[in-house]
Amino acid sequence: MHLRGTLTIVAICVVCCVACCVAAAQQVGRTLDEFGAVGTVEEAQATLELALQQLVDEGGGVLVIPPNVPQKLEIENLQQGERSTVNEGPAVTIIDYRGGFTEYHVAPIGKHQTGNWTGFRVERVLNLGEESLPHWGVQTAQAIDNFIVSGSSSYMHVLTEPVQPGQDVRCYPNIMRGLWVGAFLNITSSVMGYAEPMDRITVKDIGWDAETHRGYFTCDLQYEHPAGALIYNKHNVNGLVAEGWCNADNQTGGEIAATRHNYAVGDSFCISGIFRYMGDVFSGFGDEGGIVLNAETIGDLDFFRSTVEAVNPDSDEVVYAAGKCNAHTLSTSRPLVNMNRDKWITQGTVMIVSPAGTYQGETYPGEIGGFGNAFNYQGGAIIGSADCPWDESLIGRFFCLTDDSEVVLPGDPSTVGGYGKPPDRAVYRWYEIREVEPRPDGTKRLKILRVRWSAVAAGAPNLFDAENYTADDHERPLQYAIAPGGWVYDVSRGWARTHQTGGVLNWDHPRTIRITPSGDTGTRFDFAPGDEIEQPVGPDPWQPRPLRIRQFDQIPSTMPSASIEVQQLGRVQVPYGLHISGIIKRSEQLDRRKDHKPAYGTIIHLNALADYGMEFNSEVTTAAIMFRQPDDRVQPIVWRTNNPGSASILQVEPSNGEFAFRGGDIDTRNNGLQGVRGISRTDTPARNLRGIDVSVPVGGTELQVTFGQAEDDATYAVSVTPSWMTAVAVPTKTTEGFTVQFGTAAPEGARLDWVIVR
Repeated sequence: MHLRGTLTIVAICVVCCVACCVAAAQQVGRTLDEFGAVGTVEEAQATLELALQQLVDEGGGVLVIPPNVPQKLEIENLQQGERSTVNEGPAVTIIDYRGGFTEYHVAPIGKHQTGNWTGFRVERVLNLGEESLPHWGVQTAQAIDNFIVSGSSSYMHVLTEPVQPGQDVRCYPNIMRGLWVGAFLNITSSVMGYAEPMDRITVKDIGWDAETHRGYFTCDLQYEHPAGALIYNKHNVNGLVAEGWCNADNQTGGEIAATRHNYAVGDSFCISGIFRYMGDVFSGFGDEGGIVLNAETIGDLDFFRSTVEAVNPDSDEVVYAAGKCNAHTLSTSRPLVNMNRDKWITQGTVMIVSPAGTYQGETYPGEIGGFGNAFNYQGGAIIGSADCPWDESLIGRFFCLTDDSEVVLPGDPSTVGGYGKPPDRAVYRWYEIREVEPRPDGTKRLKILRVRWSAVAAGAPNLFDAENYTADDHERPLQYAIAPGGWVYDVSRGWARTHQTGGVLNWDHPRTIRITPSGDTGTRFDFAPGDEIEQPVGPDPWQPRPLRIRQFDQIPSTMPSASIEVQQLGRVQVPYGLHISGIIKRSEQLDRRKDHKPAYGTIIHLNALADYGMEFNSEVTTAAIMFRQPDDRVQPIVWRTNNPGSASILQVEPSNGEFAFRGGDIDTRNNGLQGVRGISRTDTPARNLRGIDVSVPVGGTELQVTFGQAEDDATYAVSVTPSWMTAVAVPTKTTEGFTVQFGTAAPEGARLDWVIVR
C-alpha cells in the first residue's frame, strides 16, 4: 500500500515536470502561424521571412513550424545578427514538426564558444567532486543506439527462369538467403544488368518447390523479365551522417573532428583528431596507450541457441524457449539449424578434395560462369563414401564436418588472444547443400553454398587443417553431419536486447522467428517442440579489413604524396615505423594454431606496378634490411621461376655467415667476380683459389706448394701452368697443399701458376 502511494506521488511529479517543460518550451518557442498566414506555400514563405527578421530584431529565439504548414514549404535559416569573436548577434533556431518528423534548422553561424562558432551545442560537465562514477561503464555526453532489427535488405541475385507479367507470379532466385515476406525488391530486364523496365515488387510469400528442390517467392509483376535478370535492393542504415558541401574557401580539420587533451592516464582512442598528452598515457594492466585511429575485428562465437517451444508451419514461425539464448545475435540471412541429433545424418565418411588437388586422377578446379559470366564457382569436392545415405531430399539441409580438427571446441587448445575468447559450446561451420550428385563408383558428391563475390553452389569448404584434404597420395576420411534447418528471414518478434542481460530472455517476450520453407517442412525432420536449435556463425566469412584506402585521383600531384604518410617530428626516437606482430613467432608453435599455419600468409604483398618496390632515401645507421635469423633458422630470399615448383634461393648459414645460392646459373652480365676466396662444386667450401707467378728453383724437378689456409680435406682438383715447356704431374695432395713434379728441369727465372677447384 505504501509503495503504491509512493509510485502515485512519483507519477504526479513526473507529469508535473513534463507539463512544466512543455509550458517552458511554449514560452520559449513561437509558432510560424503566430506571425501571419500559412495556408499556401506562398503565404507561408512570406510569413517565414517576416518571422525570422522579427525574431532577430527581438534578440533571437526558437521558431516552430507546426503540422498545418504546407509540406512543400522549403525551410532555410539564413539570418543572423552581426557577430564577432567577442559579441555574437542574435540567432534563430527553427524546429520543424511537419509530417510527424522533427527536423532542426540551426542558425547559420550560431554562437561563439571555446574557439568554435556552432549552430547546436551539447555540453556536459562531469565534475562530481568527492563522488565517483558507478562501476565500470562508458559515460557519453550524447549517444545514438541504432538497432537494425528488420526491414532492411542486402540482396543482389538473379532469376534462374524467365517470368511473365501477372499476379502472384512465382520467381525462382538462385539464392533464397536474404529474402523475407514484405521485402521490397527491384527486378531488372537484362542479364546481370540494370536495364528498364524494372518491376519494384514486394515479396508476398516464400515457398519450396518439392519437384525441383528449389525455393521461390511470389509477387505481382507488370513486365516480363529474362533468366539472369538482377533481383536487388541494398540499404544503408547507419547511425549518424555528417555530410558537408564545400563551395567556399575554408580550412576544415575533418568533417568529424575530435580533439582530446589527455592530461591524465588511461586508454585513449581518437578518430581524425589531434591528440595532446601530458600524462604517461599508459596506466598499466592491459591499457593500450594512446591511439589516434583504432581498428579491431572480433569473430564472435557466442551465437543464438535455444530449444523449440512451438511451431506454426502455416506462417513459417518457430517459437523458442526463454532463458539463456543470446537473442540479440539473431539475424536474417543466417540459418537456423536443428541440433536434434536424432534428425541428423552422419552415416559414412567424406573426403574433401581441395581446388588445387587431384584425387583418383580427377581435378576439381574453380571456374567463372553463370549469368553474364559473373559467378565464381569455387573448386574442390565433397565426396561421400558409398554407405552415405544421400539423395536429392538433402537439398536445402546443412552440411558440416564434425572432426575435432575442423570444429572449434570449448577449451580448444589452439592459441588465441585478446577478445578472441574460446566458445562455451562446439562451433560447427554449417553450409547449405545445393546439389547431390551420384557417382559411377557408388560414392556421392555434394555441392554447398559458398560465398566469393557471388554466392553459388561450390565444391569444398576451406579447412582449418590442410592435412585434412584428400589427394591421390593422401586419403583422409572425415566425420560429418547433415542437419535440417532453414534460412531465417524475420527476427522482428524474436530479437531482444539480451546483450544487456548476459543473453537471458524472459518468458513474456514473443520469442518468434520466421524460417524459409524447405523440403523438410511438414516431415519428421521439421522443427518440433523440444528440438535444440542454434543460429550458427557464418561458415565462410570474408575477414574484415581494419583499414582500407582507395584512391580515385584523376590529375597528377604537384607535390609528392602517399597513400599512408608517417612523419616523425618528435624530439626523440619512435622505436618502430611499422610494427607487425602476432602470437606465434616460431614454427615449433604452429601446432598451437587451429589451422597449423603462420599468422600471415604474406606480411607485405606488393601487387601493383611501381618505379621502385622499396626505396631507401635516407641514411640508415646499421642496415637497410636486417635478417636476424632467430633460433638459427635461415631467412632465405626466394625468386620463383616460370617452371612450376622451381625457385632460386639465396640464404646465409646462421652458424658461420656463409652465403648459399641454389637455383639457376649465376650470370654476371659481363662483369667480373672479385675477392673470391675459393671455388667449390660441393657443400665443402674451398679455402684457397690460386697462386700466380710462384717461383721455381733453377734445375728443380719438384715443388711443394703450401696453402695459405688448410683445406677441410684433399678432395680438390689442381690445374698447374708452368712457364717453360715440360710435362707436369701432381703426385700428392694434402689439406696443407700439393706437390708438383716436372719432366724437364726448371730453367732460370722459372715460375708457375696454379688453381684449385673443389
